[in-house]
Amino acid sequence: MSDVSSRCPPVFLKKTEDFERVKREGKRITTRFFNVVSCRSGLGNPRVGIVVGRRLGNAVVRNRGKRIFRELVRHTYQNLLQGHDIVVFPKRPALELRHQHLYEAWITTLISQELMFSPNAQPLPAPNPPPPLSGG
Repeated sequence: MSDVSSRCPPVFLKKTEDFERVKREGKRITTRFFNVVSCRSGLGNPRVGIVVGRRLGNAVVRNRGKRIFRELVRHTYQNLLQGHDIVVFPKRPALELRHQHLYEAWITTLISQELMFSPNAQPLPAPNPPPPLSGG
């Protein structure tokens, strides 16, 4: 079995000490939909951590929040500034917002804080429409 993680750069923060270092040393940005804390890291690749507390809701809501922000990170990862660690704390209004609007808020925040080097980020692909309900 091949070790895929040795060939791919780590995208997400995993270790508690990494989260603690970013929270301790980082610069905090507050928006209506999420908070972001960022700081320089000793690594070349950017890494992102997502922290969702119980205040957001039950496990289903918290997992949905993590999925939404992981998807935002995947769509913008190639445009993130190298050598930075970012921790994002989603807020409840982010879960009620349309994905396109949240994506635009994410891009705007990262660019304004100079965490993203390209203002020409790829647009978020349109979600697949739900299948029609059969009345039967």
